[in-house]
Amino acid sequence: MTKRQRDGAGAPAYAARIAVAGAILASGALSFAGPAAADPAVPDPTPGAAAPAPGQPVAAPSDGPVGPLPPPPVGAPPVPEIQNPGYGQGQTPGQLGYLRDIWHTFHTGNPLDAMTAPSDDAQGPPPGAGPAPKLPPGYVSLTDPNSSTPALPAGPAATGPPLPPGYYPLNGPPPPGYGPPPAADPAAAPTVAPAPPTP
Repeated sequence: MTKRQRDGAGAPAYAARIAVAGAILASGALSFAGPAAADPAVPDPTPGAAAPAPGQPVAAPSDGPVGPLPPPPVGAPPVPEIQNPGYGQGQTPGQLGYLRDIWHTFHTGNPLDAMTAPSDDAQGPPPGAGPAPKLPPGYVSLTDPNSSTPALPAGPAATGPPLPPGYYPLNGPPPPGYGPPPAADPAAAPTVAPAPPTP
């Protein structure tokens, strides 16, 4: 008897749960239908014209006239591909040879020395390259001593145009009246103010 009463009392609650779940599903389906309804309508073809093939783009009458293509970019042409695609792959040949180099590096006694040691290959300019450009004065090249330039001799500082009236240089003497007043010279005779006349 109690089982029947429990089933009878739970039926309205179960129905309410089903109704709420159905409302949630319906609102979710309607929310996805909203953006589809907002899509613009396909423009109608002009009367008398043949219908375009399906899947082909159609120019709307609101589109303006199409102008000429832009000119090609100005400047040097793009850099061609390198002739040796294995350049920079490490010491081991192959497409992923650098992975084997890393493996051997970390399995040596001192990986830090193995990573920072200079390569055994003689680093030189690529074939067909001209001389290296000269460096600014005072810079020394580590790979090409011919491109180093000696430092300029230290000389007087470069001077610019004269300062306008009323301006004083930052590294020169201060302008008159700037700073504390000069101290009185003790060797000079003291000045006595004259006494006011008596009436």
